[in-house]
Amino acid sequence: MSFSIIIPLYNEEENVKILNNQLLSAIDKSNQIKESDFEIIYVDDGSHDKTFDELKKLSENKVKTIIIKHKKNSSQSAAILTGINSSEKDNLIFLDGDLQNDPDDLPNFIQEFKKGFDMVVGWRKNRKDNFITRTFPSILANSLVRLFTKSNLHDHGCAIKVLKKDLIFDDITWGDFHRLFAARVIDGGYKVSEIIVNHREREVGKSKYGLERIFKVLIDLIFLKLFKSKNNSSLYFFGLFGLMSFGLALVSFIIMCYLRFFNDTSFISTPLPRVSVFFALSGVIFFFISLLTQLVLEQNKAIDKNLKKTNTEIIKFNLK
Repeated sequence: MSFSIIIPLYNEEENVKILNNQLLSAIDKSNQIKESDFEIIYVDDGSHDKTFDELKKLSENKVKTIIIKHKKNSSQSAAILTGINSSEKDNLIFLDGDLQNDPDDLPNFIQEFKKGFDMVVGWRKNRKDNFITRTFPSILANSLVRLFTKSNLHDHGCAIKVLKKDLIFDDITWGDFHRLFAARVIDGGYKVSEIIVNHREREVGKSKYGLERIFKVLIDLIFLKLFKSKNNSSLYFFGLFGLMSFGLALVSFIIMCYLRFFNDTSFISTPLPRVSVFFALSGVIFFFISLLTQLVLEQNKAIDKNLKKTNTEIIKFNLK
């Protein structure tokens, strides 16, 4: 059993050395697995500070360490995907670089994973975050995920995850997939376990998340539920509603014409004009939504295709 530990970083220069030391200590405590069965993959997602310089100082690591730098900031999910594409082990461990998640929890994750689960995720039961800007949005986001998926997990946003590498689905590598990855795995019928982790306050650096997370999760959920196969279903789904709306508007218009020219009846005082306008505008709205969703899907496909191209622009060091 071997593990690639993938850590995305963005402007975390003050945390790199501390994180690396804690991570090596956690690996030492996983005494049932040899050091050679681990590799650490740091992915600097286009940091503007000295994160990459600090990473290059880790040349004395006794565990195989790979350092990758994106020239431009892409996203946390893109950084994780870069790490996955560079991994050589059978299983994956995801961990954030902000030190809020404790690397000492990793032996517990591995022990739970060895019980036969396909994935083990963390639950920040006692969060050490600002309630208004971090904890409350997370509660709402998790409620939305549980509502629209089969998942009953408490904390889909917890960074620590251990999983089999073959769980990386083609249809989840778009958008900010890391937020919904556990839900996607559960929807696929795989065995997922959740364990409580030691969550710590952020001592240095600045959080990259806030209230906007709720809206991002909602958008990702829509795509996950309706368009996860990445086909043209968005055009058909919203286009069908658009055609139905245009059809109802046309029916209303025909009825108004009949009343005016064949029955000599005024329709101005009836709801028909408003109904006709309503359905016509609805048809236009659904039509543009279908185009917009398809454009977003095509953009995500292009991002996926360009991910390898992005990887050709990265700087990579193997420190072991």
